[in-house]
Amino acid sequence: MNYATLILLALSLSACHSPSRETAKDNKSDIPQIGGNQDTNGCLTAAGYTWSKVKEDCIRPWEEAITLNVTDTSTNFETAAFVLIDSTKHKAEIFLKEAEESILLDSISPLLYANKQYQLKQENHCWSLIHQNEMLYEEVK
Repeated sequence: MNYATLILLALSLSACHSPSRETAKDNKSDIPQIGGNQDTNGCLTAAGYTWSKVKEDCIRPWEEAITLNVTDTSTNFETAAFVLIDSTKHKAEIFLKEAEESILLDSISPLLYANKQYQLKQENHCWSLIHQNEMLYEEVK
């Protein structure tokens, strides 16, 4: 009688099973992601992530970049810009709140990056961002 009970128990347990891995993968796309919407590069914008052209990855600029503070708070309500310099020091990437995407600058010299509109320069170990000959942001140490 003990053998019969064990066989019935084994059969009843084998009848119960979890969904197959394929089914679980199919259902995964139905589950909304935590963090909200993604941008075109897959970065979770609601969680503060944005695409970095220099790193070729989603980053939070305030965690990985140099913070530059606004120089004139009376005319600009933005408080900071963020700068990321690539490991080879050939490019600098600027993250501005008012810009739809980051802005790339090319290295002109070891302490100067620029494009047609912006200049990023370092003086006295602090970076400054200049737009059309006006200093907008500077690093404070």
